[in-house]
Amino acid sequence: HAHAAMSTGDFKDKQFAEEEVADKVVEQYDLAHARVFYKYVMGGGGMDIHYGVFKSPTDGVYESSKETNKRLMQALDWMQPITKDSVVLDVGSGHGGLSHELIQNYGCKVVGINISPEQNKMNEDEATKLGVGDRNEVLLMNFNDGLPSAFDNKFTHVISCEVLCHAASKPKLLEDIKRVMKPGGAFAFTDIMGADGANEKALKDFTDRNATTEMARPSGYRTLLTDGGFRDVSFCDFSAHLGTYFQSMVDQINKHREDMKKEGVTDAYLDKWMDSLTQRVDIQTKEEVFAWGIFMCRKAGPIYGLKA
Repeated sequence: HAHAAMSTGDFKDKQFAEEEVADKVVEQYDLAHARVFYKYVMGGGGMDIHYGVFKSPTDGVYESSKETNKRLMQALDWMQPITKDSVVLDVGSGHGGLSHELIQNYGCKVVGINISPEQNKMNEDEATKLGVGDRNEVLLMNFNDGLPSAFDNKFTHVISCEVLCHAASKPKLLEDIKRVMKPGGAFAFTDIMGADGANEKALKDFTDRNATTEMARPSGYRTLLTDGGFRDVSFCDFSAHLGTYFQSMVDQINKHREDMKKEGVTDAYLDKWMDSLTQRVDIQTKEEVFAWGIFMCRKAGPIYGLKA
């Protein structure tokens, strides 16, 4: 029975308690069929499993995810210039797509921390293939256990893409992030949130498919960051792109159902997602219950010239 429950990726009626969310994150992303699903349906065949920004109606999940990376890196660079002397912590580095682009664009060093051994191996292999392996360090770590004291005051920048929704305690993680940043360091992240004023019931469909603790709100993050001692806090709101993105995921399932089935994904798993996503497109179009965008802020200190 345990196996059957695991293989559905079904988290119905469960917003996880702090102590168990990490195991569920591994379950959500690391089972073989889940990896195949995310690769096709969110990655568009690429390494970037996150929401996207659309510049043209012909953009798909792949192009839109790349645009998110570009904007997120730009936001980080705005808060503190990223140079070859920078050392960036990528919190929840996944397959490493964002880490690799940072190195390619800025020549910096990146340390990625991530809970999934399979993803970490893919990250390292891809970095080697791209020729950035020497500047890309990947550590197996559950950030819900706290960031190690060896990280204290080490990073000029911290970046995170769609990961804080998996945090057991957001205040605790933000406190840890601030501790490992150098004075003047920059922090930029995206996350999926409930819109300010959205009702919990409307969000339930999403939390039933994702290993999240309670969903944040944009106003809530702003308060957490400010109260946590970060300064120059701002938010670029790209929530308007979510409906298009959810629809793109539906299009990917329709287009690649047979490919995914050949790689071991079941019809039952795909049907469940299809049902969920179709509802999600509908509710987001009508009620805009989800919010998403880029937060950026700094730790007090120099605003340029920061070296690791």
